[in-house]
Amino acid sequence: MEDLIPILSKFHREVVLPDMHRLIGDFRQEVSAKFDEVYGHFDAIYQRFDRLETEYQKIVAGLKRLEERMDRIEQRMDKIALRSELLELKARVDGLQEQVRTLEARLAE
Repeated sequence: MEDLIPILSKFHREVVLPDMHRLIGDFRQEVSAKFDEVYGHFDAIYQRFDRLETEYQKIVAGLKRLEERMDRIEQRMDKIALRSELLELKARVDGLQEQVRTLEARLAE
């Protein structure tokens, strides 16, 4: 039995151990390749997120500009409404003044 130990040790060193190293190396390469593939997918996702973030910022800026423009338009519309009311009141006053002149003319007769 003791004669088998050196033979088994040599078999282990020369056959089993190199085989194990090769299998482990192959496994590491496969795992490494899969991780590289996953990292590539993550990179692509991050690039898409960057583009989406940029587009989001552009949309937010565009909405802000639209809101500001709408505020300015509302202010103009308010001014136009006030002018319209003023012109209407002026027309009423002119009408009333004409009626007063007519009444004064009657009274003067």
